[in-house]
Amino acid sequence: MTVQTTTGLSQEMSTFYDKVFLARAEYEYIFNQGAQMRSLPANEGKTVVYTRHTPLATATTALTEGVNPAEVNLSATNVSATLAEYGTTVKISRFLSLTSIDANNKEKIEVVGQNMGETLDQITRNELFTGATAQFAGSKAALTDVGITDVLSVEELRRATRTLKLNKARRFQDRIAPWMGKLGPNTSYDLTKDATFLSADIYDNGAERLYNGELGKILGVRLIESPNQYEAVNAGASNADIFSNFVHGSDAFGCIDLVGDKPQLYIIPSTKIDSGNPAGRFSTVAWAASYVCKTLNSGWLIDIKSGATGQV
Repeated sequence: MTVQTTTGLSQEMSTFYDKVFLARAEYEYIFNQGAQMRSLPANEGKTVVYTRHTPLATATTALTEGVNPAEVNLSATNVSATLAEYGTTVKISRFLSLTSIDANNKEKIEVVGQNMGETLDQITRNELFTGATAQFAGSKAALTDVGITDVLSVEELRRATRTLKLNKARRFQDRIAPWMGKLGPNTSYDLTKDATFLSADIYDNGAERLYNGELGKILGVRLIESPNQYEAVNAGASNADIFSNFVHGSDAFGCIDLVGDKPQLYIIPSTKIDSGNPAGRFSTVAWAASYVCKTLNSGWLIDIKSGATGQV
């Protein structure tokens, strides 16, 4: 990601703001981890088309000596995603900047960075919710049958990874685990009590980069926790809140930004006088970006819909 500030600030202050903003924004990115990441070049439209080829049938019949293999046709499915613009702006009064104990507006810049990270993260989370294949905890037939006691468990992970394997989902090529799981505090509370849970503290020896929010692994699934878990309030049996827990393989979904309009910080200091701020009584801090997330193969992305013990 490229982060730049508007002209009018010293180079030293621009660098300071960039670092503060970027560090806070990146901290919030959870759900886009494991995605197929792409940047759309400028001046090539706003729609990206992914091509997903269908695996060929196995060729188990022996060839006749001296005869070439028979020709077969490749088939593919196109998945398109259209970029959209997002952003927000806050005003900071000159008086506040000069009297606040928040030197250099550091905390305010962090708030803006957090807003950008949470916004793009939630856009990604919502697409995973929309595009995934549903799996109802407790082997229930429908969402309205799932209750508080139908919690996220190793058995549910076992069912989800079986589905991924049967669907020939692509695996992550790392030494820790072939699958990735994204959950939240309510459901990790139940799952991490299992004796097979292996904390990331145990296998983190620096040889493999840990993901943001990585808790550990169970049954070949690297578990990543987000405080922004998707929650369907009163959607289950007896008005239970139902939580989405995503388990997926590699290239199950894609995240795209735009060259020339990547997530970026914009600052106009109060010293920059114009018709919109003739007395220089405020500065503005904003972020903006073009972004889209798209499910590429719903069979490679499972949403385990579960209850949670002691729901909060």
